Amino acid sequence: MHQQSVKKRFESCCVACDTWIIAYQSSALPHTVYLVWYTDRASGDRLLMHKEGPVFTSAAPERVAAAADAQLPGLVYHPRFTQWLERVVDLTPSVCNSYDADYIETALGSRRRLSLKAMDALSNFIDLFGDYANSLENVTHLQAFRENPVIESYISHYYRFIFWPRLQHGAKFKDAERPALETDHSALLAVFRDMRKQFESGLQSLSGNDL
Repeated sequence: MHQQSVKKRFESCCVACDTWIIAYQSSALPHTVYLVWYTDRASGDRLLMHKEGPVFTSAAPERVAAAADAQLPGLVYHPRFTQWLERVVDLTPSVCNSYDADYIETALGSRRRLSLKAMDALSNFIDLFGDYANSLENVTHLQAFRENPVIESYISHYYRFIFWPRLQHGAKFKDAERPALETDHSALLAVFRDMRKQFESGLQSLSGNDL
């Protein structure tokens, strides 16, 4: 079967089961790690987690399904996850989204106007962090970071001047016309660093992970 066709079948399985593979890159980690992100229709978006708390990770997208299947008794997952494991056997996996923590921190540390790429990346990370904090009871306290006023202000600006205008205007969206972010950039950087540290501590608890 053609490689591209197999990849499309994998993506179709992800859509059908509301389960996707994402990549996270950071200099604090030995290499890029691959996580499982899913939508639980009863409780929202989450990451695949070990029952004792660490985030499930794998060293390669090709190993995610087999590693998760082997560790299934110790994982917290939604009912359709087992269907996803059955459907993706022998299919070429693809990553639906990638996160580069170093890139975001470097952009925030610069005194230059944040680029559209940097603002997208930070918004995506904030969403990811919120999903992580929604994944298990023992991390729900981390929602306090997501609810920090400087983060709320950033998200409000992002949706008002980037997300909704780009959705409405598509290719006609003009990045040059968006207003600059008016916030305490040093405070935003400090909160991001705290969020990053908290998130990566959940990734570095590697007992039982496929690394």
